[in-house]
Amino acid sequence: MKGFKMYKQIQQLKEIGFTRSRAAKQLNINRETVTRYWNMTADEFAKQLYNINRELLLSKYEEIIISWLKRYPTMTAAQVCDWLKEHYKENIKERTVSRYLKGLREEYNLKKSNHPRDYEAVEELPMGQQLQVDFGEKWMQSIDGQRVKIRFAAFVLAHARYKWAFFQTRPFTTSDLVSSCHECFRYIGGMPLEMVFDQDSIVSVSENYGDIIHTFEFEKFRQECNLKVHLCRAADPESKGKIENVVKFIKYNFLENRLFADEEVLNSSFLKWLDRTGNAKLHGTTKKIPTKVFEDEREHLRPLLDIRSNSDVTIYRNVRKDNTIV
Repeated sequence: MKGFKMYKQIQQLKEIGFTRSRAAKQLNINRETVTRYWNMTADEFAKQLYNINRELLLSKYEEIIISWLKRYPTMTAAQVCDWLKEHYKENIKERTVSRYLKGLREEYNLKKSNHPRDYEAVEELPMGQQLQVDFGEKWMQSIDGQRVKIRFAAFVLAHARYKWAFFQTRPFTTSDLVSSCHECFRYIGGMPLEMVFDQDSIVSVSENYGDIIHTFEFEKFRQECNLKVHLCRAADPESKGKIENVVKFIKYNFLENRLFADEEVLNSSFLKWLDRTGNAKLHGTTKKIPTKVFEDEREHLRPLLDIRSNSDVTIYRNVRKDNTIV
């Protein structure tokens, strides 16, 4: 794109009655260049110039971005944008990164591997009513080259789409889930009216003619917090599509292609990711920023309770001669 001087000359020739062909000949430039800027306003030119300059800024990271795309074929423009913010503190729009990546992929023939997309329910719930919860897991490469399976519990406020999650390497127990719920409540500064879960073994023991029988520790947590709990079928987008999309978002924007150091570093990095991307990015369905919506929804949450951890609950069992217990 030409500079402002060229744009100004084209507009001046237009004002004194030059045709596009005569203007191109007068300025010794291509007629298509004249046509491109002939009816462009000054504001439109400034906006386009700004976008071009931002893309030129990305050129200093070209080798780094190309190495990312070659090493991680599943990498998206959203993740590249997030990594530039995380590692180089660049304040740049995802759309600008997307345009730049499109050119790089075409120039270097870097094909992208896509993940299948899910859909989510569109029904909006009142503020403060529902917190959806689901579990996810993903294999990661550690800094010493080993493969590590990461498990996480993800949470999202159904109205604001405000997110939180906790990561660990061991499988989740009921005690881990209850502890994570309390940590999530502290993070959002309150409690919802109801929570939505899958019919997981750490949440429910069985379903007795339609009545859900919760595990002992989870039922204690539910009663202490006075929560309404709704259990739904696994992979059921109609009832908890919002959290399923959050699990996917965490997997493929935060965890994808990231090296694992330890649980503390991963959870700390995730909180920074939430502030930078997870809760700061415009939501594709609501067209709103979760952090902004949450400022209003926070006022509709119930106050926190001073509840001690349930981790000290002990249940005794007799061990049989064959080293099994009932």
